[in-house]
Order: sequence, then C-alpha cells, then structure tokens
Amino acid sequence: MIAGLILSDKEQLESKLAFLGDELKVYSLETNKEIVEKIQELEPDIVAVNSAGEITREKLSDQEEDLKEEGFNFTPSRTESKKIKRLQGLKAVLNRDMMDSPEFIRFDPQITAKELTIDGDKSLVSYGVETSNITSARGFDAVLGAVTARFYQQEQFQDLGVIVPKNLESED
Repeated sequence: MIAGLILSDKEQLESKLAFLGDELKVYSLETNKEIVEKIQELEPDIVAVNSAGEITREKLSDQEEDLKEEGFNFTPSRTESKKIKRLQGLKAVLNRDMMDSPEFIRFDPQITAKELTIDGDKSLVSYGVETSNITSARGFDAVLGAVTARFYQQEQFQDLGVIVPKNLESED
C-alpha cells in the first residue's frame, strides 16, 4: 500500500491522507497523533508528502535549482519551516514506534498533475484510481501524492528533490 499526504502547517488545520491499495481511502486528519495512528493502522510502504524533509538555509537547494531549470513551479523548502518541523516529528514517532516505518518522499501536486496530465476525476480514473472517495481539492491533491508514490514504487520517476513521475506516453 502507498499513501499521499497533504500536510498542513499546524495541527489545528486539516491535513488529508490518501491510501491507495486495492481501493482508495481518503481521510481528513488534524493532529499528529491522528496521522500517526492512521499510518500505523494501514502500514503504507511509501508516503508521498507535500513537504521537504529538511530545512535549507540557502536560497534554493541544488535540487530545487534543478527543478527551477527544468521549468517547474514549486514552493521552496526554506519557506516551509513549520511544515518541515511537523513532518520531522511525525517521522520520528513512526521510526520509534513502527517496526517497518514507511519511506517518505517529497512531491508537489501541481508538478504531478502537470507531468501526468491529470486535470480531474476522469484523468485519475485513466490511471486506475476510483474517485468516489475524493470530496475536496486537498483530498484530490493527497491522491496525486499516492499516484506519485505508485510511480516512485515502480521506478518511473525523476528525483529533482521533488519526485517527478515519468509520463510513459511522452517518452520517445
């Protein structure tokens, strides 16, 4: 099983967690405890999250410079310190409490949508994702994270600091 997480800056704000296995499940969660419990319950192998794993002091990291050169728009990690600290806390608890903690990868929903030309429910269905459990834009973005994790799991991606899925139709 794989997952996508749209993590908010603060615990009081809703985060969305989408699990993709035999079926799609999308959850609205607020606290770190709720997120940790759901990840422990469903045990994904990979979680694609809309946050960098560490804070950079530089203007842009080398990988973010590469993204910029490739023409992608994204939020630089230096502007997301609260979200990054929250993710680091979640990972620390999961690493401590789970035998096999999931691998966390960084994704950006806009980059995934652009690369895979996903612009709505019909596009997701073409990738084999049932959309009836998606009830919000943030939920849709979390599902894009799960789709990114699937491409990562199948080794169909480019790592530019953000995992960029490879659209197989556009390859020569």
